[in-house]
Amino acid sequence: MGSSRWIAGVVLFSSLNGIGQTVLLQPDTIVDLNAWWSNSIRIHGSADYNSNTVFNELPLGIYRGGDLSRSIRERSLNAFDGDQNTAGYVAEGRLSWAGSLCNAERTMWRPLISVAHHEVGGLRFTKDQFAITFFGNAAYENQTAELAPSGFEQIRYQTIGIGAQHRNNGSMVRVDLVRGNGFSSVDVQNATLFTAIDGRELRTDVAGEYYASDTAGGSWDRSNGIGAALTGQWNTSFNLGTRKMRFGVAVEDLGFVAWNERSVSITKDTLVTYDGWQVDNIFALDDVIIGKDVVLDTLGLRYKRGSITRLLPFRAHLMIGMDMWNTGYLSLNLDQRNIVGYIPQISLMASRRFGQRTQLGAVASYGGFGVFRLGLAAKHRIGKHVLLQLSTPHVPGFFMGRTRGLGLSFAAEFAF
Repeated sequence: MGSSRWIAGVVLFSSLNGIGQTVLLQPDTIVDLNAWWSNSIRIHGSADYNSNTVFNELPLGIYRGGDLSRSIRERSLNAFDGDQNTAGYVAEGRLSWAGSLCNAERTMWRPLISVAHHEVGGLRFTKDQFAITFFGNAAYENQTAELAPSGFEQIRYQTIGIGAQHRNNGSMVRVDLVRGNGFSSVDVQNATLFTAIDGRELRTDVAGEYYASDTAGGSWDRSNGIGAALTGQWNTSFNLGTRKMRFGVAVEDLGFVAWNERSVSITKDTLVTYDGWQVDNIFALDDVIIGKDVVLDTLGLRYKRGSITRLLPFRAHLMIGMDMWNTGYLSLNLDQRNIVGYIPQISLMASRRFGQRTQLGAVASYGGFGVFRLGLAAKHRIGKHVLLQLSTPHVPGFFMGRTRGLGLSFAAEFAF
């Protein structure tokens, strides 16, 4: 009954080894580096995996290899509640430079150059899809498994851009050239799998679409598409009574990639019944077993090739905050990302400055690819020229396998 596992799991495995989105502390004029330095170089890397149903022990077990015990698989399956199950990841690294003021007498804007690597993936799946992938279809004998609605999207790309950043409030705008390495997307509106008694017949009804870049490969050193993107952030502050309020809105990687003519697509709305292969000529058996064209024709999985233009997994962000206790800060954040399985994420962060060099904070968040998480963040300045930041969106993820979500973010800034 291995055929049914492939039908249910073709989407699922790709996302479970992934790692989304972390949050750094808000600016602090005492701890942060002096903005009047002529040059500032910043290195930032983050990796975050999250799910609203699958416990961390399962993707970690897949990553480590070897046998995946039944108890591990059952714990995640038993935690499912309905068919709104999601998982996803964001992993990125960035190197940026900000120079001296363009015209110190007339403007407060600094030139900005940035290069970055991005990998984003999202997944939406049903409980039956998970069960058949990890346990097979024996339990569905003479039953129909619901495999939709479900979807999967994964993209890898690099950006290089120029822009300007305001010295005082951190507002910025940047235009990027995008180099697409690879992408794949599955959108299944309707899919079922019926397993006959004794597994002698499998019948699947599928309606969906599949798109992908050049199937020859999508590693970081390949260029399969070109595009452009806009990143912008606007920050302001005002007084509300005796408190200073801050407000910000931002959009990141709002753009597209035009994937080349070697991209592929399949649109299916069909019923497929599998009850074994029929061989009329024993001497043609090789073509049935290893003949790629025969298999593709039988399953109706012929690609259409041609260029495809798709939006990037852009992120929109809204923030409102206030200064507290002279050395503290409280902020409420809302963000949404253009990727399968992601829902609006809301987070509440509280931070406090300790002395002149250190800032610590805690964050509680809900949404995104997962559910409720608790994280910590830290910022420390070394002398006048170096600033280090470290954060995680979910502390329990490092100590408990039976929790959901794991991530880490690091940044180092050098000014001179």
